[in-house]
Amino acid sequence: MLLLSNIIIGYSQDAGTKWINENAYVVNADTAASTADLDFLPSALKNNTVFGIGEASHGTKEFYNQKRRIIEYLIVHLDYQRLGFELSESYIGPINQYVTIGTGDLKTLMKDMVLYNTEEIYRLFQFIKQYNEKQPPAKQVRLFGFDREDYAPDPYNRDRLMAENIVAEQSAHQRKTIIWAHNVHIAKDTTMAQFKGMGYYLHQNFGERFYVLGFDTFKGSVTVITEDGLAKRDFETAKESFSAMFAKADHPNIFIPFNKKPNPFSGVKNNITNIYANWTNNRDLPMIPGVDFDAILFIKTTTASNIMGAGK
Repeated sequence: MLLLSNIIIGYSQDAGTKWINENAYVVNADTAASTADLDFLPSALKNNTVFGIGEASHGTKEFYNQKRRIIEYLIVHLDYQRLGFELSESYIGPINQYVTIGTGDLKTLMKDMVLYNTEEIYRLFQFIKQYNEKQPPAKQVRLFGFDREDYAPDPYNRDRLMAENIVAEQSAHQRKTIIWAHNVHIAKDTTMAQFKGMGYYLHQNFGERFYVLGFDTFKGSVTVITEDGLAKRDFETAKESFSAMFAKADHPNIFIPFNKKPNPFSGVKNNITNIYANWTNNRDLPMIPGVDFDAILFIKTTTASNIMGAGK
C-alpha cells in the first residue's frame, strides 16, 4: 500500500510539473528590466476591479521587487489608481501626501513601518510619486491603509473589519484598486483557517471582479521579528508541498494561472510556504489552487528584504 501511494504521489507531482511547464508564464528575474514579460496581465484581469496581491512573508526582497513591477504595470497600462496596504492609515496617510503633493521626507515617513521599512518598498513609493508628478489630480494614484491599531486585540474580527474598510474605499472612489496584504489575509476561501479571512469577505462582495495573486517560494532567507528585534532566518519548505512541486519547474520565476483548464490541481489541497511576521516553527499554508488564489507567482529561491538604515 505504501509503495502504491508513493507511485500515485510521484505521478501526480510529475503531471503537475508538466502542466506548469506548459502553462506558466516566465517572469523576469531582473527587476530593473522592462515589464514586457507581464503583457499577459490584461487578458487575465479584463473584468477586474480589486486586485489582491499577496506575499508568503512580510520580509522577502524578491516578493517586494516583483510586486513593485506588477503594480507599476497595473498603474501605467491598466489604469489602477488606488493602492491599499495592510497598515494603519496613520502610517499610509502621510506617505499618500508625499506621493501626491510631495510633502515630507520619505525615509523619515517610513522609519516606523518595521518590516515594510525596506529599500524595495521605498522604490515603489518613489515610482508612484514620479508618476503622479506627470498626472492631473484626477488621474493620480492614491494610497490608503485598511488596517487599524485597535484591530490587533481582536484577530477573529480583524479580517472582516479590514475588508469592510476596503469595500468602503472602493465604494467611495469607484477606481480600480490594488490590495497589498499577506497571503493569509488575501486568500478568497477558508482553506487555511477556521475563521473567514479578509479575502473571503472581499470575494463575497466583489465576486469575479476580485482577483487574487498569491506569492510562494521554496527556500531561502527572510526578515522576521524576533525577541531581539529584526533578524534574518533561513528556511526550506517540506518536500511534499506544492512549493516543492513548483520548484521542479523548468524556470525558477513563474506566474502560474490556475484558470487554465483542465489542470491537475483542481480540488487538490496542499501546502505552500507561509512565514508570519514573527518567526514560528509552523511555516505551512494549506490552499486549493484556483479557489484560494487565482494564480501564484512562484520564486524558487528568495532572500531577506533590505531594511533601510539596518547596521548604520
